[in-house]
Amino acid sequence: MMWNFRLLLLPAMLLPIVRWFICLVVLLLAIPAVAAERILALTPAACEMMYAMGAGDELVGASEYCNFPEAAKRLPRVANYRQLYVEAALRQKPTLAIVLHADLPGLEVLKASGVRVFTTNPTRVAGVFDDMLRLGALSGHQKQAEKVVGALRKRLKLLQKSSARRKPRVFYEIWHDPLITAGGGSLINDVLDEMHLKNVFGELPLEGPKISVEAVLLARPEIIILPDDSRVAARKRFWRRWFGGKALCFVVADADLLHRPGPRLVQGMEQLQAALKEKSCD
Repeated sequence: MMWNFRLLLLPAMLLPIVRWFICLVVLLLAIPAVAAERILALTPAACEMMYAMGAGDELVGASEYCNFPEAAKRLPRVANYRQLYVEAALRQKPTLAIVLHADLPGLEVLKASGVRVFTTNPTRVAGVFDDMLRLGALSGHQKQAEKVVGALRKRLKLLQKSSARRKPRVFYEIWHDPLITAGGGSLINDVLDEMHLKNVFGELPLEGPKISVEAVLLARPEIIILPDDSRVAARKRFWRRWFGGKALCFVVADADLLHRPGPRLVQGMEQLQAALKEKSCD
């Protein structure tokens, strides 16, 4: 009889636990979900970084030159490399802005509105990876960023293993008028170094120094790397005239990949390495 009485009391004993559980569920449902970031990607590389780590849906604005991936072309344009379009940017109600330089005109208005600002302008390949990891952590995509960077580092190691060990002397022509090359303070210089290539102007401290034709002749490059644009044939003829009968090797680089410190940089290095193996020498 006593045993049956205890069984009858058991549901009553559980009532406090049930009430506590219901309160906990109600509280959890009442807590608002963590809001997604509203990100302005104000450099092409920043656009590519965010899409690569799966944060494309959080982008609400971009710079004029964000053109990859295809979805980036549909983002509202809120800046160019000279300035921020302040009103257009504020209309997007951003929480985070990714910029090349912290002194971009108009950026101070975003800061005053409470928008966080992340500056990314790496001059080393390792710095590109580091910035991607930092952006992943900042935007809530840390695991995705770690996965992307891990894969890129593996590809870079494979590329380095198959690169030439002799370090041939190369001249990298960034622009032709005025003649601009990659100096020692540039990402391109580090790219060439990672690929075991000797930049003939790597000792110059500037990022993109202006040089003379005579300086190129005196530097005695074995390979001339040209950007992939409509002037390739004309630039080849130009340098052949200046070097006279000396044998020259030309390689064409994908500037859209190599000049952007983003996730496609390694792809650009892989393409450059393939072109070096198939280079045309006169």
